[in-house]
Amino acid sequence: MTDHPASRLEQELAAAEKQPWFQLRFLPALEQSFQSSTFDQRMRRYRVFGALGIVVFMLYGLIDKYYLADVYGQIWMWRWLILPAIGVASIISSFCPPLRRWYEYSVVIAGTAFVLGLIWFFSLSRMPTAQHYYGGVMLCLVFLMFGLRIPFRLACYSSVVSLLYLGWVLVDWPFLEQSTRSLIFILVISCVLLGLLGLFQLEKEARRSYVLSLQLQRDHRQLQQGFRYLQQLSSADGLTGLHNRRYFDQQLQAVWDARLRQKSDIALLFFDVDYFKKYNDSQGHQMGDDALIQVARVIGRHADASQGCAARYGGEEFVLLLSACNLRQAGQLAEQIRQDVEALALPHPTSQCGHVVTISIGLAVAHSSISQKPEWLVRTADAALYQAKKQGRNCIVTMHSCQPLPG
Repeated sequence: MTDHPASRLEQELAAAEKQPWFQLRFLPALEQSFQSSTFDQRMRRYRVFGALGIVVFMLYGLIDKYYLADVYGQIWMWRWLILPAIGVASIISSFCPPLRRWYEYSVVIAGTAFVLGLIWFFSLSRMPTAQHYYGGVMLCLVFLMFGLRIPFRLACYSSVVSLLYLGWVLVDWPFLEQSTRSLIFILVISCVLLGLLGLFQLEKEARRSYVLSLQLQRDHRQLQQGFRYLQQLSSADGLTGLHNRRYFDQQLQAVWDARLRQKSDIALLFFDVDYFKKYNDSQGHQMGDDALIQVARVIGRHADASQGCAARYGGEEFVLLLSACNLRQAGQLAEQIRQDVEALALPHPTSQCGHVVTISIGLAVAHSSISQKPEWLVRTADAALYQAKKQGRNCIVTMHSCQPLPG
């Protein structure tokens, strides 16, 4: 059974922090993430710098007729046409999706071809000026490493191939003194080694920066999750899981303001568990808490279905705020909640309105034509609840003072 990709990436991210200094590649999941995240940036660099490199390579052909005059007829087509065409083909292939997977290899092959071609150019010549072309070889290799920024591993392959060919050419150059050959080869090797060292550091830093960015993203997500959890704690009632009174007051103000803008009705249902003090005294506080939790679940379930805001108002009192809800809809919902609580069949032997736990409900509706403060809706629903208690409990009372005044 394989790990979840996200958890596997987290594990490999932690392992990357303990990675040896000489190791560049990450573990598979993290390496794939790194390659895909940096892919577009690398493609742009290969295209832009590759095109510039081709132009510069061709411009150096202007001096071939003077420095390599004896072989210019053999090499001009390679300098001006064949090698640039290979480079252009490599750039064009980067726009072909099926070839992008292997595109980095084509860049290295094309770049190495340019280096080998340059070595071949001056290997054909017997002019003293040809020995200065080793500078061009170093320039091409440095461009591959720091212009195109090819991967360190591929740069090593390209450098080894180029140095082997250069060494073979220098050995076969009869008109150069041994000291000159050795100096040229040592200079090129030194340039390559220093270039590879610098490229290694650049790639190491790029990978370290990527790991740090992932760690920052992870820490940011954890902070956001912690913040959301704290928000939930600060807005939730610890016993029932419904919202607390502070959160309800905030939502009431927001819904009230939206009612005025949208010209829609809002309803407030005020619940009270009947004879709850007697229930606590007879059944115990633990049973009392369990009863409150089950009543809250019923109210919360209906709140979710109607997209309302349910909260524990205090003690055994609950509220349910409904936006875009008229009097008839609110009354039907209140009756359904009352029946569902009664259907829980929680025994209440000391109740004076039945043998099970029941609730009384006060209902108030604020119409779009009423201009009052939001506290008015709470007071009206509370007054309706008071009337429900006076009328024998386990019932619903609507305060008709919420109806809009005629005219």
